[in-house]
Amino acid sequence: MAYTHKHFQAIEEYQPGDRWLAHYHAALPAYRQWFASEGEIKRPGLAQCHAAMQTHMPEMVPLWERLVALTGADETDARLLTFYCPAVSVSGCSQAVWTRYTPTLVRNYDFAPDYCEGRILKTCWHGTQVIASTDCLWGVLDGMNEHGLSVSMAFGGKEAVAPGFGIALILRYVLEFCTTVEAAVKVLQRVPAHMAYNVTVLDATGQVRTVELEPQQAARCSARPMAVNHQGEFELTNYAMFSHSYERQQSILGKLSDPLCNVEAFVNAFEYGPLRSTNYAQGFGTLYTAIYNPQLRAMEYRWPNRERMYQSFAAFDERDVWVELA
Repeated sequence: MAYTHKHFQAIEEYQPGDRWLAHYHAALPAYRQWFASEGEIKRPGLAQCHAAMQTHMPEMVPLWERLVALTGADETDARLLTFYCPAVSVSGCSQAVWTRYTPTLVRNYDFAPDYCEGRILKTCWHGTQVIASTDCLWGVLDGMNEHGLSVSMAFGGKEAVAPGFGIALILRYVLEFCTTVEAAVKVLQRVPAHMAYNVTVLDATGQVRTVELEPQQAARCSARPMAVNHQGEFELTNYAMFSHSYERQQSILGKLSDPLCNVEAFVNAFEYGPLRSTNYAQGFGTLYTAIYNPQLRAMEYRWPNRERMYQSFAAFDERDVWVELA
């Protein structure tokens, strides 16, 4: 059996500084390669990127300008940092909310190990503390803010691409400036995403929504407390078949409707098939399981071999974790 080794870090840095900058310089070559993978001519110019941010996420512009100044980014890297109309990126993921008694958002992040940043970052960039798994240098794969608002995303399974932002930057915007599911849904309906994604949001009151984003289509919002890698009841796409999206959906629905299932059993199910995938060679292996409890303002991260990390806004533990992903 082949094993893939992966390093994860939990870091507390309230404002972008030396540690964020070190990560930026280490990760930038790979992001530059991705940025130019379809030909740089396909990426919008700096003025267009800046205008898009100013139109759709104006509160984020001052931070983007600070990051550009901190990094000494040239025009190309400044464009990259907006993540407006980025190159195509496809991931897997299963996510669901346990809604009985203690609402809890659980997600598996399925992707290629080499392209996962492996950082759990605690920040306070706009006066709100955020703990999130990072992507796109300053974006979010999943996370929670100090108000208990929790978010997670999964690829929507469709190949269409249109002008819009990378989903990681949109989720960062949600956690920086929203406190409730209602506010988060309004942002997700307003800010264009460049590809199809399913976003599940949960807040401290127990409100939960899943928003299906599709390029150049109106966002679809429902009370369904889960999402995998297709949209609607089931759409037979090549990616849905490759990722076993329907099988994962049925597994989650079965657990959610089982009167004998409790939250612990529900969370544990994400560590086994069909929800957990070992297809790392094709970029579809489970890299971690994240569990967010908005009422406690706390979260847990899980890896194979019972490797665990517990974090909260009250007690954040900076640490490194090396895991073997079978």
